[in-house]
Parts: sequence; structure tokens; C-alpha cells
Amino acid sequence: MNLKITSLFVFFTFLTAVGQETYQVTGKLIASDSEKAISFANAVLLREGVVVKGSSSESSGMFLIENISSGNYELNISFLGYKTYTKSMEVQSDLNLGTIILQKDTEALDDVTITNKKPSLQREIDRLVFNIQGTSLTEENTWEVLRRTPGVIVINNTLSIKNSTPIVYINDRKVHLSNSEIYQLLEGTPAETVKSVEVITNPPARYDAQGSTILNIVMEKNLIVGYHGSVYGNFTQGVFPRYNAGINQFYKRGKFNIFGNYNYTDNKINRDNDEVINYLDDTTTTSVWNSLINRNTWSNQHNVNLNIDYEFDEKNSLSFSGNLLYLPHWKRNTFTNAVVDDQTVADNDFSLLAINKFNQDKHNLGLNVDYVHNFEKPGEKLSANIHYTDYDKEDDQFVTTDYAVVSSPDFSTAFTTHANQRTNILSGQVDYELPISETSNFEAGAKVANIDTKSDLLQFNIENGVSVLDVNNSDVFDYDEAIYAAYISYAKSWEDWSLKIGFRGEQTEIKGVSGSTNQTNTQNYFELFPSAYLSHKASEKVNIYADFSRRIQRPSFDDLNPFRYNFTDFSFVTGNPRLQPAITNRYKVGVEIDDTFFIEAYYTYNKAAIFELTLQDNQNDVIQYIASNIEKSVDYGLDFVTYFPVTDTWDVSFVSSVFNMSDTFTLGDNVQTTQSKWSLYTTLDNNFTFLKDQSLTANLSLLYISSNIQGLSEVSDRNFVSLSLRKTLWHKKATISLTLNDILNGQEFTKTTRFVNQNSRYFTNYDTQTIRVGFRYNFGNTRLQTNQRTKSSAEQERLKE
Repeated sequence: MNLKITSLFVFFTFLTAVGQETYQVTGKLIASDSEKAISFANAVLLREGVVVKGSSSESSGMFLIENISSGNYELNISFLGYKTYTKSMEVQSDLNLGTIILQKDTEALDDVTITNKKPSLQREIDRLVFNIQGTSLTEENTWEVLRRTPGVIVINNTLSIKNSTPIVYINDRKVHLSNSEIYQLLEGTPAETVKSVEVITNPPARYDAQGSTILNIVMEKNLIVGYHGSVYGNFTQGVFPRYNAGINQFYKRGKFNIFGNYNYTDNKINRDNDEVINYLDDTTTTSVWNSLINRNTWSNQHNVNLNIDYEFDEKNSLSFSGNLLYLPHWKRNTFTNAVVDDQTVADNDFSLLAINKFNQDKHNLGLNVDYVHNFEKPGEKLSANIHYTDYDKEDDQFVTTDYAVVSSPDFSTAFTTHANQRTNILSGQVDYELPISETSNFEAGAKVANIDTKSDLLQFNIENGVSVLDVNNSDVFDYDEAIYAAYISYAKSWEDWSLKIGFRGEQTEIKGVSGSTNQTNTQNYFELFPSAYLSHKASEKVNIYADFSRRIQRPSFDDLNPFRYNFTDFSFVTGNPRLQPAITNRYKVGVEIDDTFFIEAYYTYNKAAIFELTLQDNQNDVIQYIASNIEKSVDYGLDFVTYFPVTDTWDVSFVSSVFNMSDTFTLGDNVQTTQSKWSLYTTLDNNFTFLKDQSLTANLSLLYISSNIQGLSEVSDRNFVSLSLRKTLWHKKATISLTLNDILNGQEFTKTTRFVNQNSRYFTNYDTQTIRVGFRYNFGNTRLQTNQRTKSSAEQERLKE
């Protein structure tokens, strides 16, 4: 497989050598009123009204547009306060246009009005598009853009769409893995180059079948040469202070685009839990455990991104991107104070204090090489990608527990664990796009991915000051997975109808070997993932649509890992190497009214859904967190989405969903249980603009989620209220911001589990009530747009925390 991927890359790289001859256009710009050179003016070449190439003038007034194929073009040169210069030309050789004088536009200067473009929603056949290009949202960070996207819910810095965690893409390539990594990455990414965010609830065939919904961030392509950079910093005060700072650097010259980003985060986060567990013998309570848990987490995290694009000519380009997440310091201290009331023997009551000190060192390196070839026919394109991931994680844990027993002397226990996980991912992908006509399009592609994970865990019990290997809780686990995929897709539009159908097939081969149990788990299966979309324009203002897709949820590597991590002597988490993939079928019908209101009904059937279940071992008074397949999970509901301006300075996004979640599972003695509940979530996002130059903006966001079902448990209602203010300074070169998050502290919640022989309650208070102050400064050519993107493979996303 490695040889095939390497050969594929060499083949496509060779194609670039046969690119056609190209030319350049140069000139010098001066002002008519002062005869001084004009820097940072926009110079673009258009062919049939479409921008082909672009540049910006330097401090000397010189501009250079390179890599131009022969043909007829229109040159447009524009600069604020001057009339646009237009010239038609035929390019057959290098052209020097000499000195070009831009005329003062006195009429425009006398009557300058500043307009504030509003974000908009647009329904495409297979997705909902939130357009923000040219709006004030582009002056935020990319995470803030996602938070403000209609239909997206953010709870404790975790994204959610329709009761599922979406997979984040940038320009159709997946980004990093865990929720915390995605948050750190996008929070440090400026949104100035974001064109739109696509919410894809039923992904088409070209996307990997893994996962549920998709958030695709579409970045603008850069046309202007020059240098651009920004520095930024944020200070956040919660229970403890947090810091974040970074720098973005971008340079484009000739055939090269180079982007570099560095981001550093220093966090200390608090979390409190109040837990009550009732252990049962049939229906009789045998003991009650009341625990107060305080958890503090420290982390120092570095993110480095590097993107290099080389454009051979108009038809061939080669790109490299590298993304490194380095976590040299991650520490979590957990203090558990528990009082145990034995309901059967009074003298057996006791209390305990457990201290768990956990340290982690991790790096995650992703490398991509992309090749794109554009054919003579407009829109016909062939692209190839090779991806490599190197993921290395090392964990150390030290746990001590002091016991005070009513009828016996006090005593203590202690143990340590040391674990390593090393994962390598190699994948290759080819995609082909062909516009058959102005109203029809064909796509096809193939992908091969190989995942190799090696893990080991050693636990030592400390007895009389001596470490003794615990062979029952030590293990070695090797996991290999190969995925072979191919897809085809066809789209056709008529006057009032649109249709898109696709088929994706994926062959999966898995082998997992556990050293301690000497067990080998193998899976070999093929699944077909069809998708279909139908849209009908019933009138000028009404559009009716329906769609369907079939998806798969493969277990994460950690879920498959059979290692047992003890938090205390009486609680642990473990994986399940026999987990099966979950298959999801999702149906949706909707109506779009006047490009403003969207009403959708949906139904989702998830067979063998994967949950981390919290289970009581009533015989041994132990809490277990175990990844498990349940029989089925069903989710259906009605959504309402809208985005509209109330006034010229106030626009509103409103989303509301009424839904029913139902989970069916079997626990002990083959007793089947179904948990079902109707729930509601509503979001209201208000955006305000102030001052004559519109340099002051505000956002007031409100979120409410009623109590709902999550696996075996019911989670209480939650709310989230935030207020942010942002002011631009110095001709938008600088931005200061103030954000108040979770003003009402409404993200704290209670999780209750009561059925059969399970009876527990968990109250959780995350450190989400914060005040944040931020500053950003842009320098260089602030008109410039970057080639920034972050890519990772579909398989990387399963390396979850």
C-alpha cells in the first residue's frame, strides 16, 4: 500500500513538469494628485468576468502578476479614494504596462458611506451555508464564528449539532482530533480568511463515512502578493487565570504562498463534582456513597502550523502542510472525599480521602502533501492527497487512598501506573470532478488508509513501600486497521428540481491483540453508504427538500483498548476490544421560506450505538466506565432556523428544536430497558453595531437546553448566557475585546441514573463562568488573505482523549 501511495504522488508530481508556458504583467502605480507611488492597491486579471490572478502594489508602486497563460484578459486596478482603472489586453508574452496614473475620485470621497454587510444563510442541496465574507464576524477568531453559526451549540467548549458531535473540516479536509485540541486550534486562528461555514447534517458520498454531522469551514483563496501578519493575546479569569497568545505570518510572492502560525496556551481549570451512589442488592440499598470531588488541571500547549503552496501554472499546484500539537506539561490532581454509609452493618461505615495525581506528555504531528491538476474544461479537476500522522502519548499516575473505618484501625493503599500509546496513520486519496454540462456534475474518488497503534500499561501496587507489579491490571495492546474506500456521485438540476445521489463503499479490516488475555479480535466487513438529496422550488419564495444518508461510527482507539485505568480503589475506566461499529440512517425533510426561514423534520436510527456507560458493580461497590454497544438509539424531532436583520445595526439568529431521544439497552440477566424523553433546545444570538464608523460591535447569546437523555442517564436542563464587546482601532489594525461567558453559571448540571439495579446522581460544575480580555494587532499588508488551512486524516479524529 505504501508503494502504491508513493507511486501515485510521484506520478502527479511528474505531471507538473509538462505545464504550459506562462507570462507576467508588470506596471507602476502613481497618484494623479500627488504623483506619489501607491502601495497596497489591488491589481487583478479577469477572464469572462472571473478573477484569474491577482496582486498588490509594493511601496514603490510596482505590481507584478505572474504565471499567466496566453489569452485575452481584463485588468482592474482599484484603491480607496481613486477611480478604478480598467484595461483589456491580450497576453502572448511578458507585458510591461509602464506607469499607470490612478485618478482621484473626488465624488466618492465627498460622499463616503460605511456599510456593514450582514451574514446570511443559504440553502444548498446537501448543506446549509452560513456566509460571513465581508462581515464583522471575519474580525473574530474562527472558534467564535463556529459558535455563532446557526444550529451549532457550544457547551463547555464542545461543539454539538442535532445531539451529536460534528467533525470539523477546513476546505474539505479534517482538522485535529479531540474537542480540546479543536478548540485550541480554532480559537487561535483568525477568521479574516473565512468565507463561510457549511453545516452538513447528511454528508454526501465524497466525505468519509465515519462520523455524523460535518462542519466545513471554507477559506478564501489568496490573490494578493505581499506580507501580512498578526499577533494576539488573551487573558481569561475563571476560578484560576488562563493565558493564550500567538502569532500568524503570511507571505506570498510569485508562485509561493507561505503561512506560519504559532500558538501557546497556559491553562489551569477547576471542576467540582458532588456524587451520590446507592449500591443495591436487588431493590434493597446495601450502602450509600457520598463523595465530594475536586479536580484541577494544568496544561501548557504549543500549536505550530506551516503551509507552503507552489503554483506551477494555472493548471497545476502542489501544497505541503504540517501541523504539530505539543503538550509537554499536562497535570491533573483529583481529590475525592467520600463518606460510606453501610445500610446493613452500622459498624462497617467508613470514610476515605483519595488523591490521584496524573501527568501526561503528548505530541501529535500531521503532514499532508496535496496535488491539484485543473483540466482545460472549466471545473474539471483531479486532486491527490497523502497524509501521515505520528501520535505519541505517555501517561503517569500516582494514587493514594487513606481510609478511616469505624470498627477497624485506619489504613492506606497506593498504586502507580505508566502507559504509552504510539499511533501511526498513513493514507492516500484521489478525487476527480467533472462538470458534464451547465446543469450536471460528476464526482468520483478513492482512498486507502492504514492505522497502526501500539499501547502498553504497567500498574504497580505499593506494599510496605515496595512497588509490586499488578499483572491483572497490566497489559500490552496492538491494533491494526486498514480501510479501502471508493465513491461516485452525480448531481443534476432542472428548472424547478435538483437531484444529487451518491454511493460510497468502505472495506474495513481490523486486528486487535491483547497481551494479558492472549485474545485476538478480528473484524472484516464491507459496508455501502448511499446518500440522496432532492429539492423542489415550489414558488419564488418556497423551496421543499428531502435527503438521506447512511453513516458509520467506528470505535475510537481508546475505546477499543482493554486497559483498565483506576481513578480510585473503587472506580475505573476501561475499553472494550469487542466493540462493533455503529450504523446510522438519517432522514430529513424541510422547507425553506424566502431564504430566511428553515423548518426541518428529521429521523435518525442508530444501530449498535456506542456509549461510555457508567455502571455500578453492586457486588463489589465499584463504579465502572465502560465503552459499550447498546441495541439502538432513535432520535427524531422538528427544527426551526432563521437569520435576519431587525434593523441596520441589529441582526438576529434564532434556532429552536423539539426532539425525542430514545435509547434501548440490555443490562444483567438480559433485562432490556428503554430510556425515552422529549426535550427542547433554543438559541438566540443578537449582533449589534455601534458608532458612526461601526467600529464597536456587541454580541448577546442565549442558549437553553431542557433535561434530556444521554445513554443510561438523564441530564438536567442547562443555560448559557454570554456577552462580548469588540472595538477596532487604528484603521482596523488593532482590535480589543471583552467577553463575559456563562453569566448565570447555567452550565452546571445534574446527571441521574435510576433503573433496574442502577441508582446514582452526579452534580457537575465546570469552570465555564469566565471574563476574557483580548487584543489583536495586524501588520504588513492588511488587505492580504492567507492560505492557512489545517488538515488531518479522517482516522486522526478517532484519537480522542
